[in-house]
Amino acid sequence: MRTRILLAGVLALSLSACKKSFIELVPKTTVTEATFFRTADDYTQAVVGSYVPLRSITNDAYVMGEMRSDNATYFASPGLQGGQFSDKWNISGFLDIAINMNGTNKYASCYVGIARTNAILDRIDASTIDAAVKANLKGQAQFLRAYYYFELVQYFGGVPLHLKEVSSVAETALPRSSADDVYKQIIADATSAASLLPAKQTTLGMVTQGSAKTLLGYVYMTLKRYPEAETALTDVTKLGYSLVPNYANIFASRNTAESIFEVQYLEGPQGQQGNFAFQFAPNISNVKNILGPSGDNKTTGGWNKPTPNLIAAYETGDTRKNASIGFSYIDGDGNTVTDTYCKKYTHGPYANFNNTGDDWIIYRYADVLLLLAECLNEQGKAGQAIPYLNQVRSRAGLAATIAANQADLRVAIAKERRVELAFENHRWLDLVRTGQAISVMTAFGATIKTQQPYLPANAYTNITQNRLIFPLPQSELDINKQLTQNPGY
Repeated sequence: MRTRILLAGVLALSLSACKKSFIELVPKTTVTEATFFRTADDYTQAVVGSYVPLRSITNDAYVMGEMRSDNATYFASPGLQGGQFSDKWNISGFLDIAINMNGTNKYASCYVGIARTNAILDRIDASTIDAAVKANLKGQAQFLRAYYYFELVQYFGGVPLHLKEVSSVAETALPRSSADDVYKQIIADATSAASLLPAKQTTLGMVTQGSAKTLLGYVYMTLKRYPEAETALTDVTKLGYSLVPNYANIFASRNTAESIFEVQYLEGPQGQQGNFAFQFAPNISNVKNILGPSGDNKTTGGWNKPTPNLIAAYETGDTRKNASIGFSYIDGDGNTVTDTYCKKYTHGPYANFNNTGDDWIIYRYADVLLLLAECLNEQGKAGQAIPYLNQVRSRAGLAATIAANQADLRVAIAKERRVELAFENHRWLDLVRTGQAISVMTAFGATIKTQQPYLPANAYTNITQNRLIFPLPQSELDINKQLTQNPGY
């Protein structure tokens, strides 16, 4: 029976040392360098701790991954004040600055994960734990470090490349490495991870060979190294993944046959819960008739609201539309309100307000099929690409694509990725990767401001090459004088 990883925080490791004296006593009640990183259980605990920042990153990843795009906007909230609201509004409208809690959270959480993996990778080769266990744990740590750096380089460009555990204040401040160097390290880590990780894990939630090869596929696609991407993504198709027949069930269940990399959450008081269903529900005074428990959702919800542009992208008969978007809801007074909201992650009724155990899928098999179709098409292999595209369309209840040449198929694949992966934090990066971000978002901005007049007049007016990445957090520049800010911020 396979167990499910619970991403509980590990004890903070106090890796301090003292000078040798006549007698040395190791405290029995404190985790120290002298007592930790000895057994397989120690390393396993440390690896589990390296997954923990994923929850923090994923919790608001939609702001930079979806609300920056033409997929999502927000409910009108003119009475709400404070950075937690304006920071999200500003990212959505290309008005963000270096002081923004969403960008800061992603940046800082990635480096927390990197620091934890570095502590493991600095030691594990010299450990005496079982060789097979060592390979698996090392592969997981390498994958996670690669993933955290991939998040950083996609959203911020070149960043400081920490590859060793920091043991002094001086070592914390590094200059920015080039994006090319960051990508080289990601490829090295992910390639090694793919060679070490098993195809399946006995503990659900731990990354696998498929996770590493999917990450490699994404990296190579981003770098337009299509033959290498094709190899990595084709390998994933041979690892036993399959499409879940009912699209809605992908998100209502955990760790399905389609899941390749999934962040684990646990409902309850343990501090491992998520709240996506509440964030994406309407910002109304009581969401009991939508989600189950009574609660004022005005300061929690209203995010990731589907745009008319996205809704129009669905074809007639596409089963993903109603699985992803709610078109009406019953408010706390029992009135039916006609309005849209993202319901892809609504799987209640939940027991407690703002507390769910729904996981977040980062990579899944349909994503790989469409990315592979894109990869093949970019190499002039339209005939080989079409079957992968049609697998995804068939599950959605749609007929085979009529696109046949490279140009038409490029449009068809991009549209399919948009509706298949809506609200999964892929749209903004897809637009950037395919060179469509500036043109698409400029046209979208002009239209959405006529549809939602509460949007600021200067929203979507600064969509330039500089805005394809985000500013480094001001707090990081303040403490590390070797950093330089991205142009345009």
